[in-house]
Amino acid sequence: MKDQELNLAIGQRLRSVRAARGVTQSELAAHIGVAFQQIQKYENGTNRLSVAVMLRLCSFMKVDASWFVNGVETAAEAGAEDEAGYLAKKIGRISDETIRRNLTMLIHSLAVADGAN
Repeated sequence: MKDQELNLAIGQRLRSVRAARGVTQSELAAHIGVAFQQIQKYENGTNRLSVAVMLRLCSFMKVDASWFVNGVETAAEAGAEDEAGYLAKKIGRISDETIRRNLTMLIHSLAVADGAN
């Protein structure tokens, strides 16, 4: 499992609890002492949450820290599978066989270069 997938899964949990509480990114950012853009980066999985920031978030949002991490690996794996399925469907809709083949070769090459064969 890649760090990016975990960061995204945790970020999605942050977004869901924030939305459920009716808190804007700006309000949350102000309460924990970061810029609202940082909240966006957490929610998009671009930046990872440090333990210190996660604990401040949990205190403000009134959730236990375990809510962010319990089962997150399973959620991250499911997200990666959803993304792969989405791409497979979109590639399958391309009518030009040469384009489909080239995309498949490109994805394979990128996976090999990334060490994810």
